[in-house]
Amino acid sequence: MAVMLCTSSLSGHAQQGLQSLLDKALFQHPTVLQARNQAKASGFERTSAQWSRFPTLSSELRSENGPSQNITRLEQPLWTGGKITGQVRAAEANERVALAQVDEAELNVLTQAATAFFEVLRQQARLDGAVLNVAEHERLLALIERRTRAEISPPADETLAQARLQQAVSERIQITRQRDAARVTLHQWIGEAVGPIAAPKAIAFVRPNSEVQMLEQAREASPAFRRLQAQIEAAEAQIAVSQAQAMPNVVLGHQRIWGYLYAGQLADKTYLSLQYTPGAGLSALSNRQVAVSRLEAARSEMGSLQLNIEAQVRSTLTELDAMAAQLEPARVLLGGTAEVVESYLRQYQIGRKNWLDVLNAQREKTNALYNLADMQYGLQLAQVRLMIQTGELRSDALTAIHD
Repeated sequence: MAVMLCTSSLSGHAQQGLQSLLDKALFQHPTVLQARNQAKASGFERTSAQWSRFPTLSSELRSENGPSQNITRLEQPLWTGGKITGQVRAAEANERVALAQVDEAELNVLTQAATAFFEVLRQQARLDGAVLNVAEHERLLALIERRTRAEISPPADETLAQARLQQAVSERIQITRQRDAARVTLHQWIGEAVGPIAAPKAIAFVRPNSEVQMLEQAREASPAFRRLQAQIEAAEAQIAVSQAQAMPNVVLGHQRIWGYLYAGQLADKTYLSLQYTPGAGLSALSNRQVAVSRLEAARSEMGSLQLNIEAQVRSTLTELDAMAAQLEPARVLLGGTAEVVESYLRQYQIGRKNWLDVLNAQREKTNALYNLADMQYGLQLAQVRLMIQTGELRSDALTAIHD
């Protein structure tokens, strides 16, 4: 019934589905765009590090109490003690960190946008129920006013009906504000104004065979887990680079002198050079200590992340099971309370029920409608969240949602 109410209130307008809105959010949300640009920059840094394996060209203009000389050198590193290899490995690992951060940003946008989407649907269904509740209280007030004027019912019943009508109106206003706030949140995550929306026609949710399998899928799909793995690799590579600072470089070079040649100088010569640059003070040792500390921090965070992933998945699964178990009873309850209202109204007119019983029955009917909206859209949100957490719903795989 809640779905019918929500759908009817939006009829005549082009409705937007969850899949299309998620696609827009992933395409234009600032946090995703920022993460993608960071990943692009990390790719250039990796390319720059790889160029360290190639020859280096340098030129020097020199004058020693005589004609000037232009000296050009081309040097190819043959052995660096692992510095170049470590720098390349660190750059590659940092690029994987940046790519994982892109996935993290996309996962966050998917989760938050889906949450806001279903919150709008839930509040819209509750608002439809509140509007019907106001209309029903207006009908009941008109009925009791006629009976009061005819001196069939006491004035206290009319006063009670007026008070309940005001409560219904206040509730409608409050739910309208909540619906509008949910739409603002959805707008923020989508990145543009959102018109009428419609619940998915189907969500291809398949529950994993076991909780262990579900937790394993969630761990493998977690971009934060991949980011920490890449951070560990980057720290290990940085440790290797710091250790290699204590090693000399073996360089094969060729030198060409342009211009005036002093006595004994050759215009061209090829040489093998042993170069050693230890760095300022104990900077190499300090850099190694920094890398070791980052390595230990990443390993500690990985253990904490594992616990958080398990807690989130179990929490979502518990919520899903609870919603699924209550959905059908909520539908039955709504149908039953609607019949009770009409039954109590008939019994009131023949003196078997009092006016308060009728109004309380109407209150129970409205609460049952609210409860059905909570269960229905809460269940769909739990399904989508669990699919996001286990990697079944990703930025490149949104087809599990059928609009």
